[in-house]
Amino acid sequence: MHIIAFSFECGGFDRRLMRGGLSPLVWQLARQYAAQGHRVSLVTPAHGQLDRLRDTYAVEDQPHRTLTHTVPLALDPKIWTGRPPDLSLELTTTAHLLRLDGVDIHFLSDAFLDLLPDRLYPPPGAEGQDPAHFKPLVFQAAGLRFVQEHLRTPGEPAVVHAFEPAYHYLLPPVLARDPLLRTVSTVAANAPIGQKVYRPLVERMLALFGADDVALDALDGPLPAEGSARATMGRALAGTRMHVEYGPGHVGLFPLVAAHADLVDFVSPGQRTYYSTFRDAPVEALFESLPVAKVLRARADRLLTGGCGVTDSWLARDPSAVDRTGFLRGLGLDPDRPVFYHAARYAVHHKGQLELMRAVEEVLDGGLEASFLIRCATADGAAANAYFRSVADRHPDRVRLTWELADEDTLFREAASAEFCVFPSKFELDGFLIAQAEAMACGAVPLATDQQVTRHFRHALPLDHPEATGFAVPASFRDDDPELARLLAERIREAAAVHARRPGTYARLSATSRATARRFTWRRAARARLDAFTGLLGDAPRPYPVEEAAADGWFDDLPDSAWRDRPGTIRAAALAHGDAEAWERAGGTLDPRRYEELFAAAWSRADFARCLRTAILANRPDLADRVHGRARVTRDPDGSWRLTYRHDGAATVEIVREGAAAPARALLETAAETLASDEPAPAATGTTFRALARTAPGTFTGPLGLTGPPDTLSDAGAVVVMVTLATGRVAWDSLSPAGPPFRLVATDLDGTLLRDDQSVSERTLRALAAVADAGAHHVVVTGRPAAACARVLDALGYRGLAVCGQGAQLYDAGSGRLLSSARLSRALARRIVTRVEGELGPVELGVVTAAPDSRFKVTERFGERIRHGWDVTADRDRLWDTPVDKLILHHPTVPEDELAVAVQRLCGAEATVVHSVKGMVEVLPPGTTKAAGIERAARLLGCTAADTLAFGDMPNDLPLLAWAAHGVAVANAHPALLAAADEIAPANEQDGVARVLERLFASTYAP
Repeated sequence: MHIIAFSFECGGFDRRLMRGGLSPLVWQLARQYAAQGHRVSLVTPAHGQLDRLRDTYAVEDQPHRTLTHTVPLALDPKIWTGRPPDLSLELTTTAHLLRLDGVDIHFLSDAFLDLLPDRLYPPPGAEGQDPAHFKPLVFQAAGLRFVQEHLRTPGEPAVVHAFEPAYHYLLPPVLARDPLLRTVSTVAANAPIGQKVYRPLVERMLALFGADDVALDALDGPLPAEGSARATMGRALAGTRMHVEYGPGHVGLFPLVAAHADLVDFVSPGQRTYYSTFRDAPVEALFESLPVAKVLRARADRLLTGGCGVTDSWLARDPSAVDRTGFLRGLGLDPDRPVFYHAARYAVHHKGQLELMRAVEEVLDGGLEASFLIRCATADGAAANAYFRSVADRHPDRVRLTWELADEDTLFREAASAEFCVFPSKFELDGFLIAQAEAMACGAVPLATDQQVTRHFRHALPLDHPEATGFAVPASFRDDDPELARLLAERIREAAAVHARRPGTYARLSATSRATARRFTWRRAARARLDAFTGLLGDAPRPYPVEEAAADGWFDDLPDSAWRDRPGTIRAAALAHGDAEAWERAGGTLDPRRYEELFAAAWSRADFARCLRTAILANRPDLADRVHGRARVTRDPDGSWRLTYRHDGAATVEIVREGAAAPARALLETAAETLASDEPAPAATGTTFRALARTAPGTFTGPLGLTGPPDTLSDAGAVVVMVTLATGRVAWDSLSPAGPPFRLVATDLDGTLLRDDQSVSERTLRALAAVADAGAHHVVVTGRPAAACARVLDALGYRGLAVCGQGAQLYDAGSGRLLSSARLSRALARRIVTRVEGELGPVELGVVTAAPDSRFKVTERFGERIRHGWDVTADRDRLWDTPVDKLILHHPTVPEDELAVAVQRLCGAEATVVHSVKGMVEVLPPGTTKAAGIERAARLLGCTAADTLAFGDMPNDLPLLAWAAHGVAVANAHPALLAAADEIAPANEQDGVARVLERLFASTYAP
């Protein structure tokens, strides 16, 4: 097949064109494709290196492939201040061919693509300052044109294998309409998922290639409401390296790729998991709110783990052939000490180099007998960090610090001379970490962060595990992480002790490390991709990845066949996530013990929404109380407010505060050092993290930063909390110390929330949405049995708890599950009928049969009250054939109000009597009222009567309105309710419920 590799960097064959791990990935795959008999064309910028390349290689100019073209740019005026909004680049792009190892490398050269020959990439901060910022975009335009005009062969399908979305996001939407070209997008490093591009610029570039019909609106959701917890979380994350905040008028670049590429390829299994879920990372909750999360779930079968590898030339070398003693002495290091090795580009925060040097300083100042061989390569080989140099200068015989790029010979000698390799990378930015694999392949025992993206190295397994390779420290998501530095120092001491005192353990770890790394070959990585490419060109359907999708918690997206064929796999994943509904659907039995297991699993992940869901499904108020009681706000004697937060698995709990001044901290880097590291400093966002003090195991407390009366809490809004668990998982929590005016809105259905035609108005739906946006709960409280209100609840889009059957039933609309139901004794019901008829004469009868059927069965003279679907019988005895939930009475002459009074007198305490529908009186199990039902629901939701606003229209709603803090009758209500209500709202036909909610929830209501 023809494979067209498309990469901004490809210098794996020549270090002059290499600035990171992308180059060997691109080059080694291209070589392997060619070695396995495929035609390979590689398109890349010349980066101003043509003359230097000609000195070494036979580079062939291709004047017949010269492109004369225009790249129309749109400049964001908020960033490019003082510049015209439109800029057209008139370019002549020349092509130059180098044939190497069976690969045709097409170097593109022009005035833009030859910029920045030393660093290749635009420096941080170039946007808005230097037009060189557009160099990668110019490459996309020129490279895409080159592919279409010179590499596309009529009648010959081809795969365009593009690397790093930030450098090819135009290709998938443009080539999606070409029947001959299939695009595969490889994510090599995990850039922030929210990375965006100025939308007018994207629109202009897509139009340039005839793809102006791409639905950009579907790729990005609306910006979060100002003041919302989501907005606070986004701003807080924008102060880190995991997220970038953009205003309106931008479009996500990875969503463009994910929605249009034929395959999205990852370089390790952990990277595929991480970049399609962001599991356990601070950005996970934000990611789940983005449309791209849904795109990835919907296209799970288009996610490929192609893998990565170590070069054949590296694996062919013999580490034992290296003169370790001579090499180390030549570096000024004592060969009798164990060597800890680190080699990476200079990236202070991404690579955890700041924490590494702090750990080195700590252990050496403490007298540890060890040496450190550290290479932090910069583009020009110049020393880049004064603090790093100071540590090396203080320990000249223990630390060898270099800044130059090195060839394979040098790197191999370094790795082969080391007992340990140290890779404390942070932020889950790596995809595979080739440097760690290379060092491990020489037998170096890894000491590294426990990132999902590098778990294939198995260094996080317990030391006594047969597949363990080394030592781990928890993942980190902080620029300056003293805890990571402390733990690194601790692990370095532990590793040195194992080497000195447990040589057998060290030898086992070294052997396992070497064997593990040597399994990662480029031939294997290429083969996995070639198999996928073959299927792609043959239009073969890809199997759905059930195991991966289930492990990611994508239960709603699993195909029916997965539930049928892989129930055990799904149950295991459901148990890990604490998902009771997925567990049951996969054939698992739900009993009290299992509910507790599922709750514990969700609690261990600080997934409080799922914890509450499990508590509701289990009908376990005690579990719900645990969720609601995790946080408490109290007022100190001086008037300041304090938060106490409880979670037994938490390591730290931090409040996110907006508008507060950030605490002073030491300067981590100078501006020049930041520039050398190619890591733009996160922008100040006006948010700060304030850690609560740990006062007891699992208990944290600290000031909210607020002082004043209770109104102060209302004005402050939600408190956003970041919880870091001991496992390393980071979760977010949003607390409402004051909350909305009412935390629970309870509404009757018929005659109250519904109009007379049984519809729900758009105005009412908007008002209920405002209730939800304010963080309050809406609970339907109806006389209908659960089975009879499903259609109405669906029309409402209602997925919460519903109190049904006049309070006798608690129903979960989201799962269609009846959580509890009270039955009426049939013997008691017959005795009541006898008493009533003995005093008032013959009555017509009806019953509602017990759940789940909940059928209406009535005698034949119920007359005009008989509705479609009711069972009518002339034989009264047939009413008692099956268990019943309630008895219904209709008297031909006695008004229903009088009938209700008489029946209640005759029943006494044996039953509850209500009147909810004209002409009917209902007899229910004793103690059954809407008040009792809403009280049960409220406890599960963490609410009380004092939190509740209730609406009704008939006498059966009297207990409900009496129980609530504020009871509202609609104007069409029964006189008894109008007399008892705290407020009279307009009638149901005039959207009375909506009007009251609009007034009370005005701050969040948007008409």
